[in-house]
Amino acid sequence: MGLDISLDFVDTCPDLDELTDILTEYYAQILERLMAVGGPGLSVEEQVQSSLAVINDFLPPNGGIVLARDSSGYLLGCGFVRMIDDHRAELKRLYVRDLARGYGLGRKIIEMRIEKAKELGATTILADTVRGNSSMLALYDRLGFTETPRYDGNANPAELDTYLVYRKLELPAGRNR
Repeated sequence: MGLDISLDFVDTCPDLDELTDILTEYYAQILERLMAVGGPGLSVEEQVQSSLAVINDFLPPNGGIVLARDSSGYLLGCGFVRMIDDHRAELKRLYVRDLARGYGLGRKIIEMRIEKAKELGATTILADTVRGNSSMLALYDRLGFTETPRYDGNANPAELDTYLVYRKLELPAGRNR
């Protein structure tokens, strides 16, 4: 039996306590993966706070945050998108809690963010993930993303490049706005 899940973009900043909780889980997992491929040990709390400090970059009119909830309102997952410039969008912070995995929620959150990026005028969608994050890389590949070098506008420090993989999706002309 599947979960009753709703997915919606927020118009304003989501509840920061709730967002802090899910981002803490996200960063705990992603930073563990980063260290597993030889990357530095970074602070989960500092990463969460730096994400919250730029939250407005992911809100309308230049971005979007999609939240997935169960029928009781419990936050099951999230994904952020922002325009880097007039034609390029970046997908960030895709996370699905363990209890909601296996239902295609991650893919749906990516697809929704791609559609949002198109609405915002993007012709190229960019993303990054930690090397060795095989499930994320496989999902990007299935959705048509290809490997690309580090892109201008990526917020990660250049010293992490060795541990990250960058992906790009070129959108067909004439499908935007």
